[in-house]
Amino acid sequence: MKEIEYIVGVYNFFCPNPAEHNEANFFLLYLLDEKGMIDIEGAQDLFKEKFVTEFTPTYKVPAHMIGPFLSLETLNQYAFALCEELNAAQINLLSVADYNSLLENQQLASDFHRDLLEKGNVLENIERKKKGLLSRIFK
Repeated sequence: MKEIEYIVGVYNFFCPNPAEHNEANFFLLYLLDEKGMIDIEGAQDLFKEKFVTEFTPTYKVPAHMIGPFLSLETLNQYAFALCEELNAAQINLLSVADYNSLLENQQLASDFHRDLLEKGNVLENIERKKKGLLSRIFK
């Protein structure tokens, strides 16, 4: 399996179908790695398999989003599971407001990229580091 260095997830808290009087929830809008957008289908499958419960709202979610997540804690748990599934070193979660702020405040692409990896909620995949160390020791 190829190793991904990092994933950046951009999320928002909103109601996707206000005309249907649904409650607002957290949704992942974008998933990026060092090469660009991540295939959304695999990420959606992980959500459906491991994070949909009887309490998850059943309203229609736009095809490019993942969710709904009832809490930020559940979104973090999902993000970590995705990080493990894709064998990424870390995943960084940023709200839309934080992401837009980074875009507006950085003059250089390198500064934007650096801040993208340092800001937000950074979750590290410690298991990947352990596996990498053990595989080097027992080669």
